[in-house]
Amino acid sequence: MSDWFAGVPTYGALFKRSMINAVCVIVLIFVMMLLGLPGEYAAVVICGLFAVNGVMSFVFLRQREQMRE
Repeated sequence: MSDWFAGVPTYGALFKRSMINAVCVIVLIFVMMLLGLPGEYAAVVICGLFAVNGVMSFVFLRQREQMRE
């Protein structure tokens, strides 16, 4: 995660963070399946993944734009 807070954020750092989030969601959904939780919870988790990755991408693009100025 240190590359995420480096001077100029890279697309590789963004991709790595997105994939870490995706793996965490997959593991969480698998655990939810083993516990027998309703599918609505899995839908909320997936929507949360999209929201978190979307906000993270927006912040990333703003940081890159500010570095160029």
